[in-house]
Amino acid sequence: MAEPGISGYEENAQQIWREYVEPHADRIQQHTHGALTAFLRGEQAAAVMLIGHMDEIGMIVKHIEGNGFLKAATVGGLPRHLLQSQRVQIVGRNGIVRGIVGTFAGAKPDPAIEEIFIDIGAKDRDEAMKHVELGDPIVVGEGWLDLPNGLAAARNFDNRIGCYIAAETIRRLSQNGRPSASVLTVSSVQEETGGLGAGQAAYDGDPIEAIAFDVTWATDYPSTSAAKRGEVKLGGGPVLIRGVRTSQRIFERLRATAEKHDIPWQVETETGRTHTDADAASTQRGGMPVSVVSVPCRYMHSSTEVVNLNDVEQIVQLTAAYLNEYEA
Repeated sequence: MAEPGISGYEENAQQIWREYVEPHADRIQQHTHGALTAFLRGEQAAAVMLIGHMDEIGMIVKHIEGNGFLKAATVGGLPRHLLQSQRVQIVGRNGIVRGIVGTFAGAKPDPAIEEIFIDIGAKDRDEAMKHVELGDPIVVGEGWLDLPNGLAAARNFDNRIGCYIAAETIRRLSQNGRPSASVLTVSSVQEETGGLGAGQAAYDGDPIEAIAFDVTWATDYPSTSAAKRGEVKLGGGPVLIRGVRTSQRIFERLRATAEKHDIPWQVETETGRTHTDADAASTQRGGMPVSVVSVPCRYMHSSTEVVNLNDVEQIVQLTAAYLNEYEA
């Protein structure tokens, strides 16, 4: 979770994922833009693709002022109003450079990104440039924090948690003989900026269907609306999706698997876009059936995303059972 990896800069985080899954896969493939696929042969040749995305939202260094302050551009859907007073990590040429997003002297509830500045303690531009350069990636917030009742917080559960689910599923499947379906497990890249990695992996792998793992908006805390986003709560189990782009057949099979194994489940809807890697996968090679299984998440796209770890475990259990009992 701690390793920085905004869209386009996922390489180090991808290496950690590779080391985790490689002992449990028949082969590993790296795609053009950095997505990784781990293949596990099943009893059937037909392959189901499981996708999580490694990239997180963040910023990149856009300009270095004469006084040593940095200006940045956002990468992905990073809300500007959450940035002031945040701690940041800049991945510089010589390692991590820590800094603070400065707070305006006057009230500024929603500053433009061009107004936001980062203080790394440099006295001037020359000193700042000894540590950072244009295009260096910036992550916002800190790492893992355990909370009571099985909850945890981190800056990037969106979507390191999906990569973990994909990796842990293939690990468990490999330890219990061959699953019914062959499995293509993907750690994709650049989902937050368009889904480039998942599209390439789905085209190259040519699976018969794809399931994306991601987080989704929980509506169990003040200021949220179940009427707008659906009734989704932490601890309520995997969130299955129904709607326009996603496959009704996959939804029904996932639901039946959950009920067979006494795994609680919830539902969210989509009206043409899932806003996950499933969208990019769905258009490959003339189109493929897709679905999404999500972890309920509070405060998404912030530096303090919160999930219930039991929901994560239940998604792994559901997916492993789905693949062990798969019939093409």
